[in-house]
Amino acid sequence: MRVKTKLGEIETDENKMLIFEEGMPGLEHLRRFFIVSNGSDPIMWLVSIEDENIALPIINPWIVRVDYTVDIPKEAKEELEIEGKDDVQVWSILVIPHENPENMTINLMAPIIVNVRNGKAKQIIMENSGYGIRHLVKEELERSKKISKKVAADAG
Repeated sequence: MRVKTKLGEIETDENKMLIFEEGMPGLEHLRRFFIVSNGSDPIMWLVSIEDENIALPIINPWIVRVDYTVDIPKEAKEELEIEGKDDVQVWSILVIPHENPENMTINLMAPIIVNVRNGKAKQIIMENSGYGIRHLVKEELERSKKISKKVAADAG
């Protein structure tokens, strides 16, 4: 399946399509997406099939914050038909300012949960989690580096 996107025309497998049955906050009218790489791994892109202007940079949140925790509500697990942790993939949306990419932020409060087995996806909002929608990536990486050094020192 060929799809025209903000990243150019892309060939994708229809079986890899993600379905957001309720859309996402602010994009409720869009339901069908897929994840692509444009060579900037670990940053991937959540691309809308229905609106070629929508492509959101996403990343595995544990790359940025090693001690990140996600609590998927029971209702979301049922809606996505999650049977076990192997079904789950978690992504966080990045905001990358064109003029200052070093001020990139990550939304840790509202992760995207994907059931990799059936392609169902949902953005959940973890209210009262202590996470915000704009954590500076460079600060989180520095924090994670300190945590990793401490864990390594404690283990050694």
